[in-house]
Amino acid sequence: MLLNTFEYLKPTNLSNALEVLDDLKDKNMQVLAGGTDLIPWMRARVKEVDHLVDLADAGLNHIVFDHDQARIGATVTFAEIFADPEVRLKLPAIAEAAGVVGAVQTRNLATLGGNLCSAIPSSDGAPALLVLGASLRLQSKNNDRLVPIEQFFLGPRRTVLQPGEVLTEIVVPLREDFTASFLRQGRRKALTLSIVNSAAGFAMDGQKISEARIALGAVAPIPLRATKAEQFLLGKKITSELFAEAAAVAATEISPISDLRASADYRRKISMVLVRRALENALARQKPKADAQTVGGGVR
Repeated sequence: MLLNTFEYLKPTNLSNALEVLDDLKDKNMQVLAGGTDLIPWMRARVKEVDHLVDLADAGLNHIVFDHDQARIGATVTFAEIFADPEVRLKLPAIAEAAGVVGAVQTRNLATLGGNLCSAIPSSDGAPALLVLGASLRLQSKNNDRLVPIEQFFLGPRRTVLQPGEVLTEIVVPLREDFTASFLRQGRRKALTLSIVNSAAGFAMDGQKISEARIALGAVAPIPLRATKAEQFLLGKKITSELFAEAAAVAATEISPISDLRASADYRRKISMVLVRRALENALARQKPKADAQTVGGGVR
């Protein structure tokens, strides 16, 4: 199906982009990043726009590592994230998520910012960022705010973005004591949406877990953290049963639905598998490694 006629604008820097977005904030306008979600929606008439603002030249394609945080521009593609050696070394959970988004062609176009702003419950970009405590920089002509990612999603395709406001940067804390991992399950190994995706990570104080974060996608209206499971892990010494018990707790915190891709019961069961495995993978990344012998010598 052909697209409707619309005005196409391509600002040449961020300041210009914010001016354009402010001028159009009360009109039927959409922001274009990679377009892998938006263009199909426009073709299907799910979204019809009068003004399309392309951010390709707005200067948001950076990956910068400071001493205590990483800053990823909103228009950085998943292919660029996956290929970045510093991301793979310091933020492996994000690299794991970036490497399984769609096909190679999709990863070359799809952007992290666009994936988050689409606010699809099965977003592969969200769980790892939730676990790593990321914040999102939202800017408009007259405002600049940093929003924790768990406050960003309001519902399917709904976020806290205000008219004239745009996501410009994802800010991720860098911590040597906290390790995380991302996993997903689809109907195929690639070229498919996640039936369930999950990320998990933790820090240790000696032999006990001092901090834990678990996130899941495609099992609720928004990507969410399993806070009860996180609390369950705190202060406990790792055993072969602990991660499975935490995963069972996490499964009580979700509200999956049945659809063409999977039943709610299957989603709940696979959530437990993914959470357990993500925790085991995070354990394997601990520096110095926790006593891996307590889980049978390593990741199963």
